[in-house]
Amino acid sequence: MERQIINKKKRVFSLEPNKNPSAVFTRKYTSHLVPALKKLNMNKNSSKQTVKHEVDMALALSAQEFAWSRFLLQKLSSSTNPTATTSSSDGIRILERSNKEGGNEEGEIEEKLMELQKLLPGGEEMNVEEMLSEIGNYIKCLELQTIALKSIVQDST
Repeated sequence: MERQIINKKKRVFSLEPNKNPSAVFTRKYTSHLVPALKKLNMNKNSSKQTVKHEVDMALALSAQEFAWSRFLLQKLSSSTNPTATTSSSDGIRILERSNKEGGNEEGEIEEKLMELQKLLPGGEEMNVEEMLSEIGNYIKCLELQTIALKSIVQDST
C-alpha cells in the first residue's frame, strides 16, 4: 500500500481577488456608495429619494458589464432630479408570440415574461433570451447589494 503525502497547507482563499466576482462587485459597489453617502451625510437635508438615487447609481456603476446596468445608468444619468421617477410600464415592448393560438398556459408564461421585462432595467428593449440571461445577473447583484447595505447599517449602529 502506497503512502500518499498530503499537503497540510491548504489555501482557504483565492490569491487572485479578481477571480471571485462577488468580491469584485462588493468592492466596486462600496467604493461608489460610501463616498456618495458621506457626501449626502454632509448635506443634512438629503431626502430618501436622493439616498435611493445614490444607492441605485452605485449599483449601476458597479456592474457596468451587464446590459441592465447600462440601462439603469442611462436612466439615472438622464434624470436631472433624483426624486423624479418614471413608470417602468412606459414603452413596454410586447413579446412576440410565435403561435397566436396558444393555450392558457402559454398566456400565463407570456404574462410572467412581461412582468420580468418591467422589473429588469432595459428589459423592455431586450429579446427574451437576452432578458432571461440578464435577469439572473441582476438578481445576483441585488443580493450582493443587500448584503453590502446590511453590513453598512450594522457597522453604523
